Formats: sequence, C-alpha cells, structure tokens
Amino acid sequence: MAAQQDKRFPLKEPFKKISDNLYFILNEPESYGNIGASARALKTCGFKNLILINPKLDTEHPETLWMAHQSEEIIKNAVIVDTFEDAIADKSLVIATTQRKRQFKFPLYTPEEISEKIQQVGETQPVGIVFGRERTGLTNKELLQCHIHSTILTATKIPALNLAQSVMIYAHTFFRLQNMKNVKYTFDLASQKEYEIFYKHLLLSMEKVGFTPRDNMDNFITRFKRILGRSLAEKRDIRLLHKLLQIYEERIDHLESQIVDDKFKNYKIY
Repeated sequence: MAAQQDKRFPLKEPFKKISDNLYFILNEPESYGNIGASARALKTCGFKNLILINPKLDTEHPETLWMAHQSEEIIKNAVIVDTFEDAIADKSLVIATTQRKRQFKFPLYTPEEISEKIQQVGETQPVGIVFGRERTGLTNKELLQCHIHSTILTATKIPALNLAQSVMIYAHTFFRLQNMKNVKYTFDLASQKEYEIFYKHLLLSMEKVGFTPRDNMDNFITRFKRILGRSLAEKRDIRLLHKLLQIYEERIDHLESQIVDDKFKNYKIY
C-alpha cells in the first residue's frame, strides 16, 4: 500500500519496460554528493539501474546515502565495473553525453531527441546513457565507443551543469516524454560488442588489400562508426555487413589463387 501511495503519476506499461532496460552509467565519479543525488534523480523519475565505472570513493559513504535520501536501494544495488568497455559491452544502444563539440563532428542530439531513440528500442533491448567524469568528461576514445552523442542546451558554457544535474535533466525528460507517447518497436539491435567485432573485421579487410585512406585508418573506421552509430543497426544488419566483407575477401583470395595457377601453367621446364 505504501508503495502505491508513493506514486504521483500512473506510469505507462511501455515506460516500465524501458525503465528495466535503461542503465545510467557514471564514469569514474569522484563526488559522494553526485552519486547520491544521481540515485535520487533516478528514483524520482521512475528509473532504478545505476552502473558505476571505477568509482574513486566509497559508494556507501554516509554523505552518499544522505544525498540519495530515500533512494539508498539504488546505491546499494548499483553495478560496479572496472572499465568503460565492461559497462557498455552488452548494450544495444549506447548514448554519450558531452558538453563540448569534438573534432569528429558526431551529431549532438538533445535529451528530447534521445528520448525518441530510446523509445524505439528500450522496451526490448538494453540501453546505456553514459555521463563523464566531473572534471574532464568522456575521452575521445570513450565517445567513439558510443553509438550517438547528446548534449544539454544551455545559455552559457561556463558554469557547466554538474553531473547530478545532468542526470536529473535526462531522467526527467525521459520520464515525461515516454509517459506521453507509446511508440513500440521490436528491433533486435546489435550489441556494442558486435559493432566492435565488425569494425575489427573491416580493418582486417582493408589491410588485406593494402588500402590506405587519405588521412589514417583510425579516422576511416571512425567514419563508419559515425554512420552505424546513428543507424541503430540490428544484429542481422551487422551479419549482412560481415557477409559483404566475406564475399569481398573470398573474391580476393580466388583472384590471387588464379594468378598463382596462371604463373604455374606458364612455367616451362627445359
């Protein structure tokens, strides 16, 4: 009965499913207050999944629990992992939050636009939204491991929103918009690990033919990440891309074997 009395707003069934599949990921947090306030923001907006990457402090410190204020169970149930890769490996959609535009020029989506993308997949697929370090944010390498990037529009660059404020804005935006609409898709999205396996396959295929891009191979692969990241590719899409590379590789092997055969046929023994 008490749990029912806690509810101020009737949550839609699709939102409840999304809440089960949406993970708020804090990368190397350094503030007791930010962890606690982030947990409070999640519970207030109907979410529960918190992942902490290599936290720099005791997550159950009294100040953390005090800031959580009746959301302590989210802190106690938080998943703690050692690396960025561990946190996102099984996610079908990974969203990076950033304040700054970076050199690789990924589109920057607003929280409202991100909510739409989560609605497309979050009922059936695991989704992660990543928040960077309090002082330095996410590195370029970490950003490139995410499918899409998002930012909160503000009137000034300085002072920037702090970590817990950003979590609150995204959580409340998702809560508000996803309970106003009911968009239902059942795409079987590829996981981040499956994306990375494809990028490695692509790199090996390019090396097989001695392809040299105009700038460098890292930037060449990044351009594919930019395309695929916002496409929300399904598992079968990734399999198709692997198949295309396989056909290409088999054709190269066949041509090379023909060249060897032709040389052998033309070789005369005197």
